[in-house]
Amino acid sequence: MRVFKVAEFRKEQSAQALIEFALVLPIFLLLVTGIFDTARAVWQENTLAYAAREGTRYAIVHGASGVPIVGPCSVCLNPVSNNLGNVVSAVTSNAVGVYNIDVTVDYPDAGNQRNQRVTVDASASFTPLPSQYLLGGAFQITLRGGSQLVIQR
Repeated sequence: MRVFKVAEFRKEQSAQALIEFALVLPIFLLLVTGIFDTARAVWQENTLAYAAREGTRYAIVHGASGVPIVGPCSVCLNPVSNNLGNVVSAVTSNAVGVYNIDVTVDYPDAGNQRNQRVTVDASASFTPLPSQYLLGGAFQITLRGGSQLVIQR
């Protein structure tokens, strides 16, 4: 039976702990960055949904009886996309912290009169941190937020 001296025991134990730490650290960091990325993606998707709702709200407030008129209009100069840039501006200004947003405005009922619908969809690409730093941004996810409301006035 071998008797360990205190100095030998500490030396062997610290080497084992160092190796275990080196093996566990990459997995732990990947898990932590995954949690942060999930939280970031949820936050950005909620921000896109809020921004799309604000864009839809702008579109229904400035319907056929609003000033300026937004959306399709039979007496306007451009009956297809009258002042839709204002809706896009409302979406992008309310999407704080989300960049490169694609905004789609649609009038499913082909008009902007009372009781007709307005749909605004906002989408943006999301790059997780491991993909950004390890793969050069090769892996991206498209996040979307949308809203549909009915013109009431």
